[in-house]
Amino acid sequence: MPRITFGFSLSGPRIQQDLLKEFALHRDVIASAGADHIIWVETNDSPVAMWEARATVRMFDDGATEIDGQP
Repeated sequence: MPRITFGFSLSGPRIQQDLLKEFALHRDVIASAGADHIIWVETNDSPVAMWEARATVRMFDDGATEIDGQP
Protein backbone atom coordinates (compact mmCIF):
# COMPACT_ATOMS: atom_id res chain seq x y z
CA MET A 1 0.00 0.00 0.00
CA PRO A 2 1.32 3.50 -0.79
CA ARG A 3 2.58 5.62 2.09
CA ILE A 4 2.43 9.33 2.90
CA THR A 5 4.42 11.50 5.30
CA PHE A 6 2.98 14.45 7.19
CA GLY A 7 4.92 17.09 9.09
CA PHE A 8 3.56 18.97 12.07
CA SER A 9 4.96 21.95 13.93
CA LEU A 10 4.19 21.41 17.62
CA SER A 11 3.90 23.66 20.66
CA GLY A 12 6.93 22.25 22.44
CA PRO A 13 9.37 19.42 23.10
CA ARG A 14 7.20 17.66 25.69
CA ILE A 15 4.36 17.23 23.20
CA GLN A 16 6.83 15.98 20.60
CA GLN A 17 8.10 13.29 22.98
CA ASP A 18 4.56 12.32 24.03
CA LEU A 19 3.51 11.96 20.38
CA LEU A 20 6.55 9.85 19.53
CA LYS A 21 5.58 7.48 22.35
CA GLU A 22 1.94 7.45 21.24
CA PHE A 23 2.73 6.75 17.59
CA ALA A 24 5.04 3.91 18.63
CA LEU A 25 1.85 2.16 19.74
CA HIS A 26 0.13 2.62 16.37
CA ARG A 27 0.36 -0.17 13.85
CA ASP A 28 1.89 0.80 10.49
CA VAL A 29 2.87 4.30 11.65
CA ILE A 30 6.44 5.58 11.76
CA ALA A 31 7.05 8.85 13.59
CA SER A 32 10.32 10.73 13.88
CA ALA A 33 11.41 13.93 15.55
CA GLY A 34 12.58 16.93 13.59
CA ALA A 35 14.25 20.16 14.70
CA ASP A 36 12.27 22.96 16.33
CA HIS A 37 9.49 20.75 17.72
CA ILE A 38 8.53 19.17 14.41
CA ILE A 39 7.26 15.62 14.11
CA TRP A 40 7.15 13.61 10.89
CA VAL A 41 4.46 10.93 10.67
CA GLU A 42 4.51 8.27 7.96
CA THR A 43 1.38 6.21 7.47
CA ASN A 44 -0.66 4.40 4.83
CA ASP A 45 -2.03 6.61 2.09
CA SER A 46 -5.66 5.86 2.90
CA PRO A 47 -8.25 8.39 4.07
CA VAL A 48 -8.75 6.59 7.40
CA ALA A 49 -5.03 6.34 8.21
CA MET A 50 -4.42 9.97 7.26
CA TRP A 51 -7.38 11.14 9.37
CA GLU A 52 -6.14 9.06 12.34
CA ALA A 53 -2.63 10.56 12.14
CA ARG A 54 -3.97 14.12 12.01
CA ALA A 55 -6.51 13.47 14.79
CA THR A 56 -3.87 11.96 17.06
CA VAL A 57 -1.60 14.98 16.68
CA ARG A 58 -4.49 17.34 17.40
CA MET A 59 -5.52 15.34 20.51
CA PHE A 60 -2.11 16.08 21.97
CA ASP A 61 -1.67 19.62 20.64
CA ASP A 62 -4.55 21.90 19.65
CA GLY A 63 -1.99 24.41 18.39
CA ALA A 64 -0.22 21.99 16.02
CA THR A 65 0.03 23.11 12.43
CA GLU A 66 0.57 20.85 9.46
CA ILE A 67 3.58 21.83 7.40
CA ASP A 68 4.49 21.18 3.78
CA GLY A 69 7.53 19.24 2.76
CA GLN A 70 9.23 15.99 3.60
CA PRO A 71 11.78 15.09 6.26
